[in-house]
Amino acid sequence: MLSDRHVHTPYCLHGSSDAMENYVKVAIEAGLQSLTFTEHAPLPMEDPLPDKDSSMRPEDVDAYLAEVRTLAKKYEGSIEIHAGFELDYLEGKEAETRAFLEKYPETVPHSILSVHFVQLAPEEYFCIDLDRESFTQKGAEIGYETLYTLYEAAVKKALALPYGELTPKKIGHINLIHKFQKAYRVSDPIDWKLLLDKVKESGYTLDYNFAGIDKPDYGKTYPDPEMMAYAIKIGLTYEKGSDAHASHEVARYFGTATETEYDDWKEA
Repeated sequence: MLSDRHVHTPYCLHGSSDAMENYVKVAIEAGLQSLTFTEHAPLPMEDPLPDKDSSMRPEDVDAYLAEVRTLAKKYEGSIEIHAGFELDYLEGKEAETRAFLEKYPETVPHSILSVHFVQLAPEEYFCIDLDRESFTQKGAEIGYETLYTLYEAAVKKALALPYGELTPKKIGHINLIHKFQKAYRVSDPIDWKLLLDKVKESGYTLDYNFAGIDKPDYGKTYPDPEMMAYAIKIGLTYEKGSDAHASHEVARYFGTATETEYDDWKEA
């Protein structure tokens, strides 16, 4: 089934104001058979970003889910539409996140678990993908290797069923830590093959995310082509996601890298 499994909405405070129905129309025009909205779930803490726009507002959650249900009914027969969340794995906030999932268990099969923040100290979290300036400043301050190691540890904890049976078993843009990699030099301490092995061992699905292609300091998919070739080689399941934050981004670049190409690399 041709699907986009990672899509945001106007409920995202750092996205566009495009109507959700516009996302659906673009998906149908692109020939998709399925579309999954995965809005950023409310953070279980005060938003550490300057603009306080990391996630949707708690008071909007029910309206978001209701709008997805309305669109699913309206376009039934043309495209399948599902409602999920992109949840942040936050060390020390597991109980709060599980409580949120307990309210909306029907969204778990359609949700993504991502790491956008690493914990520097109790109640101190750093956003690793805000912008180039903040990342390079923090890297210079504590060491890029330290940031990478903290990120790897958080991803491993996200892969360890932190919310029990309510854990969304899809890991988002696994190498997001590379978003600004052209802006600095670092000897990457992460063994990405071992981490991908861990994804498979834990029974998770990989978010094959095309948003990175548009990032000037990265310019590739998450995971990158080499990692994806290894993921295919070990039989890791994955789902394509545009990570669209505007309607015109739905299914972006889906035709630029094919499973056939990865099969060729696998045999190389």
